[in-house]
Amino acid sequence: MDKTPRGLRLHIAILGRRNAGKSSLINAITNQDIALVSSIPGTTTDPVYKAMEVPPLGPIMLVDTAGIDDEGELGQKRVKRTMKVLETADVALLVVDGRLGLSSFDQGMAALCSERKIPWLLVYTKGDLVAEDRKARLAREHRIKYDVPVLWVSSVTKAGI
Repeated sequence: MDKTPRGLRLHIAILGRRNAGKSSLINAITNQDIALVSSIPGTTTDPVYKAMEVPPLGPIMLVDTAGIDDEGELGQKRVKRTMKVLETADVALLVVDGRLGLSSFDQGMAALCSERKIPWLLVYTKGDLVAEDRKARLAREHRIKYDVPVLWVSSVTKAGI
C-alpha cells in the first residue's frame, strides 16, 4: 500500500465552504491531525494530501482543500488550487455545515461535479449540533434533489465517520 504511486490511487477531493468542517473531517477519517483546524476562515491554504488504504476501495488519496467561498486576492488563489484538485478527482465529498445547509457555492460545486461526471456525495458535518428531525428532512430533500448519497457526520463524536 505504501508504495502505490499517487497517480494510481483513487483521488477523493474534500470540497466545501470555509469552516464547513473539511479539515476536521479528514482528521477524523484518518484518525490523525494532518490538517490544521481553526475557527478562523481560510486556515487551509494549500491542498493537504493523505495517502491511505480503505478496504474495499484499496489505495486512496484524500485531498483536503481550501474553501470554495474564499475571498480577496489570496482567497481567489486558494479557490484556483481547489479547482485544480477537482481536475484530478475521481470522487468528491461535498462537505456542508449541517447547521447552515446548502449555499449557492455548494450548489455550484454540486453542479460542477455533475457536469464533469465526478461521482460525489453530500456530507453534512457537525451532526452532533443538529436536531434529528432537521437531519432527516435535509437528507430526504437533498437525496431526492441531487440523487446522491447524503451522510451526516460529527468529527467530534465520530458519528458517521
